Amino acid sequence: MTVMGNRIWIGRSGGCNPLFPPGIRPLILGGLLLCLILTAPPLAVGGVLSGPHILELMVKALSGAQTLRVEQTVVVEEAIIADHPLEFSETLSYAFNDRFRSDTRFKNTERIHVVVQDQTLTVIDGRRIVDATGRFDQYKDLLLYRSRPALHKALLSHGVDVGKSSLGRYEDRIVYVVGAQFPDNSVSQVWVDKESFLPMRWLQVSSRDPEDRLIFVYSDWQKKGDLWYPMQVETLHGQKPIRRIRVNQVQVNATLSPELFNIAQMKIVYPQEESAGSLPGLDPSHEVQRTIEAFQKKFSD
Repeated sequence: MTVMGNRIWIGRSGGCNPLFPPGIRPLILGGLLLCLILTAPPLAVGGVLSGPHILELMVKALSGAQTLRVEQTVVVEEAIIADHPLEFSETLSYAFNDRFRSDTRFKNTERIHVVVQDQTLTVIDGRRIVDATGRFDQYKDLLLYRSRPALHKALLSHGVDVGKSSLGRYEDRIVYVVGAQFPDNSVSQVWVDKESFLPMRWLQVSSRDPEDRLIFVYSDWQKKGDLWYPMQVETLHGQKPIRRIRVNQVQVNATLSPELFNIAQMKIVYPQEESAGSLPGLDPSHEVQRTIEAFQKKFSD
């Protein structure tokens, strides 16, 4: 190779000539090294995948559909509501990446809960409820958001420090723990199966009361077409089971009307009333108890 003016000519010669002059090569190599650093999957200390990288792989493992309709049975096991478990039916509608709706029915009561990006709306018996988004509904976040930035944002809003990650064990599985150094359970965290990258467990620790802990457990994962979905989701308050979801049917790429998620139109159709969660005599920081009281108020005989 010879350099003539601003042109490079490459040819054979008696020696091995570099593509670029010696003064340029360090700059080129430095640039290539920087590109490799920026594009390589980030690693945490000890070779454990970083939290954002784990979320990226989890989103990829869950992807496989544009829409989803789920028919499920929900059993509320909290004894304060009744002396026996209460069972009701629920239909979920997912329009990925950021639209969700649940239609819950129990006897003569119906609840509609809609999420569209950062907007939420809840209707009970035809009346719109103010700020009625409860923690029970949040289990769906790990199943709804199909981009790493969206899931990252959702978890940060729920107190999960995505910058932390470690390896742990859940039952007979090795898991990635996003948000904590295993076995620390004093902070919010998500456990992801190391082999399948499917979420197994989500611990939410209240910022107001460290003893107020809600746990979502995702199990019996089954593949429907190209989509993985948990056929059972359990909710525990502390270590006490209070709700169990059992999926009856999953319809992948279901036809969903845009009107199902039209919050602006629903605000016109449904009048507003005082929040079902703002019941007198209850500490507003204890959202689980307020939700149970709301169940008691709406779902009792």
